[in-house]
Amino acid sequence: MRSHRLPLVTLAAVVACTTQQARRTDTTSPAAATLAGATATDVAAARKAIEAVEAKQIDAVLKGDSVAAGGGYTDDAVVMVPNTKMVTGHDAIAKTFAARLHEGKFTAFSTHIQDVIVTGDYAIETATYEMTIQPKTGKPVSDVGKFLTVWKKQPDGGYKAVRDIFNSDLPVK
Repeated sequence: MRSHRLPLVTLAAVVACTTQQARRTDTTSPAAATLAGATATDVAAARKAIEAVEAKQIDAVLKGDSVAAGGGYTDDAVVMVPNTKMVTGHDAIAKTFAARLHEGKFTAFSTHIQDVIVTGDYAIETATYEMTIQPKTGKPVSDVGKFLTVWKKQPDGGYKAVRDIFNSDLPVK
């Protein structure tokens, strides 16, 4: 199933070291995992809420809006970007977005949720991404990869990311 996703997955395109056209070939879902106490309704509601956040984030990245792109993270979120130190806190994440979005324009972005596991007020998302960025100079850069995001349910029933890690499937050049 296709969904929209972003929490700092956008940074992967900037660190991708390839100009080849990248496409996902493994979009089938892995076996579903369940935790005691989570119902199918809980999982469906969490997935829907996560998809809504991701749709806003992707739209923001495609428009170059770093503030809106960072809006899906809690104040104490931690993001683990490839080849760099962890980024901690909503403000630092938004600044990281701003720096990356300044380096080029994202021209395409899609994600594919593989599964969502719900336990209590937390949801764990496993997903893949495809994206293309047009640097200020040079050829477009395409990347494919995977990510794991831990989401925390908010008082309004929505979700925000508290932990996010991703990496490219492409070999380092």
